[in-house]
Amino acid sequence: MKKYTLLFLLLFFGRWLSAQDTTDLWTKARMNPNLGSHKYIELKLHGGTHLYASDELKNALNDGYKSLELRMGWQSTGEKAWQRVFNYPSYGIGFYTGDIGNPTILGNPSGIYSFFYAPFHRRKKNYFEAGLSLGITYDLNPYDSTTNPLNDAIGSKLDVYFNVGITGVLKVSDSFDFLYGADLTHFSNGRTHTPNLGLNMVGLNLGVRYHYNTIRTIVKKQIDPTYTAPRRPTFINAPIPEQLHYNEISGYAAFGIVQASSDEHLEAFYGTASLILEYNRRISHKSSFGGGLDGFYDGSLGWTYHQLYGQVRPSDKMLMGIHAGYVLHLRDFEVRAQIGTYTWKRDGEKGDYFMRLALRYNIGKYGFVQLGLKTQDGVASDWIEWGGGAKTRF
Repeated sequence: MKKYTLLFLLLFFGRWLSAQDTTDLWTKARMNPNLGSHKYIELKLHGGTHLYASDELKNALNDGYKSLELRMGWQSTGEKAWQRVFNYPSYGIGFYTGDIGNPTILGNPSGIYSFFYAPFHRRKKNYFEAGLSLGITYDLNPYDSTTNPLNDAIGSKLDVYFNVGITGVLKVSDSFDFLYGADLTHFSNGRTHTPNLGLNMVGLNLGVRYHYNTIRTIVKKQIDPTYTAPRRPTFINAPIPEQLHYNEISGYAAFGIVQASSDEHLEAFYGTASLILEYNRRISHKSSFGGGLDGFYDGSLGWTYHQLYGQVRPSDKMLMGIHAGYVLHLRDFEVRAQIGTYTWKRDGEKGDYFMRLALRYNIGKYGFVQLGLKTQDGVASDWIEWGGGAKTRF
């Protein structure tokens, strides 16, 4: 009998201790003002006009464009120093669908992308966000010399989707925000298929954002019916560590593929290459500035010069250049914007200057992969650079 009594007491005491531990853990957990995961669903309506420099599509683009976007975002709290540097940004994934003009010529495009919002000019009820989105758009109706000869803007069914804009955020309630803003959207395939003037759409947008916390319902039903998880985070206002200034040298190699002409008798594709040596100086948590040397190879110049001059030397497909650039640091990612000029080329076929917009992901201290778009004489796509490289700091 004593054995059974002792066993009962041990079991009861164990369950009591377990209950006490669970209660203590929940008591401590609910003291965290950012318990759970703060997310939002965003719906935006866009409208505006096309920035188009040619003549073929003017009638197809006369009515401008209209589009709808659905986004799901994660709101940061400032737990990490980089989040405080960017004033508590949010980021996520989105879906796009739109009417960009005559669907018989242009198609009915949709797209998927990732996005990043960096807030600025924060006030209690209203603030602004600088937004950047990058992804792909599909269901386009590309150029065809027989069935779609007017479409000199789009050469492929699948294009890069790029969007940049400024959004105003007006807090309406604890759950909802009203959104308003202006943005620029760009479609391009980077000359992997021609013609490829691309589409540039600029306009205004209106929308609504709904905030929620993923643990809100679970906690109420299964743990504590008296607890209501906050829909919005309490921003952590801890000091930002000082950023060390340093110098960085990197070497980058990339390749690409381009189509020389959309002529119905020529559907050949050519290889491209980029070799870059670059120096940058880190000056703050967000920014670096620098410059570098560029070496290019464009196989399609062989076809171009054969048409112009009748003969081609191996060196005709090569170019040399220099560039200056800016780097925006986003944790392990870098957004790189550069402008450069050629120091050596055969003639003016490539224009006088080039630009590069690239996204780099750093792998440890010494390596990286990078995806970029090199342009020709402004925003005209030259080719997409796929590559990687190595770096060192001092």
